[in-house]
Amino acid sequence: MLNKPLSAVDWMATGRVALAFGLKPEELHSASRGYAKAAKARQVSMYILHVSMGRTLSQAAAVFGRDRTTAAHACKVVEDLRENPRFDAVLSEIEGQLSASVASARMHYPLEAGGLLDACTA
Repeated sequence: MLNKPLSAVDWMATGRVALAFGLKPEELHSASRGYAKAAKARQVSMYILHVSMGRTLSQAAAVFGRDRTTAAHACKVVEDLRENPRFDAVLSEIEGQLSASVASARMHYPLEAGGLLDACTA
């Protein structure tokens, strides 16, 4: 279960990882460990949130109702998996897509100006 509402970046990251694993995003947010595929996708999501999206380990873990040590373990597991060139290529593509999406949204609809709402009502 979710402990708090997710930010747009949290939703994008978990949704994109779920898509890559052939899962529904809510499967990553199970209160239990779940089956291996969902657990691995959750670890990848925590890694991306921490490493690529700049979340702290505590913030990345909280997205899934876990603690900081779980996110730290997830990052170690994913770092080890990146030694596989195919896995690394897919993860690099996901990271690039997410970074580009966030950068594009912030460039076109600056948050400090009120974002999309101000752009649509101006």
